[in-house]
Amino acid sequence: MIAKSRAKPIFLVKLETLLKRLPEGHPKYSLIKTDYDRQRAGYIGEKLLEFPLSYLPGKDYLIFHDLRLSNGRHFFQIDVLLLTPFFISFLEVKNISGSIFFNSSFKQIIRTIEGKEEGFADPVAQVKRQAEDLKNWLVRYRFPVLPIEPLVVMANEHTVIKFDPRDKITPYLVIPSLDIISKMRFYEKKFTSSFLNARQLKKLYSRLIADHTPAEIDIFQRYAIQKTDLIKGIQCPSCLSFPMNRVHGNWKCLACSHVSKDAHIQALNDYALLISPTITNKEARYFLGSLSSDTAKRMLKQSCRVSTGDKKGKRYFIPFDEV
Repeated sequence: MIAKSRAKPIFLVKLETLLKRLPEGHPKYSLIKTDYDRQRAGYIGEKLLEFPLSYLPGKDYLIFHDLRLSNGRHFFQIDVLLLTPFFISFLEVKNISGSIFFNSSFKQIIRTIEGKEEGFADPVAQVKRQAEDLKNWLVRYRFPVLPIEPLVVMANEHTVIKFDPRDKITPYLVIPSLDIISKMRFYEKKFTSSFLNARQLKKLYSRLIADHTPAEIDIFQRYAIQKTDLIKGIQCPSCLSFPMNRVHGNWKCLACSHVSKDAHIQALNDYALLISPTITNKEARYFLGSLSSDTAKRMLKQSCRVSTGDKKGKRYFIPFDEV
């Protein structure tokens, strides 16, 4: 049973929005694009697991996607957690193409693709640390400490995986995605004693959901960029050019002449994601482009039905269900 479904990570959505509104010549554009590509690959990798996970019997497994928990001192992130009364397994998903070699001596993996080598942090060391964090989390909330089996799952079926022949531990913890089911069957035979009754299982399920804390990321602070660096105006939904002009109650693209009645809604969403969930008339006129105060007021009243304050201090809440 899916206990917590997968959603597109807010950090990935923010990076998409930031790249859309940052000039390609910006000194931080390349760094942000690299981070975006990695985040997107990770998200795609997690989605690729939907097929093998669908073979797990729903009555036996509670599946949690993207959990971020605190062990009392710091947060730790789990891509996929599989909960049963007998054991917990969690999956750290990697979507890395090419040929990868797990170097346990230096705690890294080396990826070779098109003749080039690139180093990545060792996910095996990561899941071992996460397993300890999860154990401490269970102790903190006074749950029975179930057997915890961490796995690194390689989501790309074309990835060539290599290990140091002297390393006997890493090959046990790293599996291709299609081996998830057989690995769970192995754990089912290994752990036959129940650690949780039905009441405890329900309580643990509720606590995992309640303790999940999404990360709050200030995109400007993270990359040391300014709000003034952003491209202002309305983006054309047809050719993706900036800006569109306000003409007879509609938006008209200067590049392709596409006309839209509600293209400003996406711009407001961009503002909510990157800057603030609330906006004033003055801020809207600055971010959306050259608008009169009355036009901005009508637009905000139609798009943002909730507001606070009055006159120049009035702030409109941009509806997140449209973000």
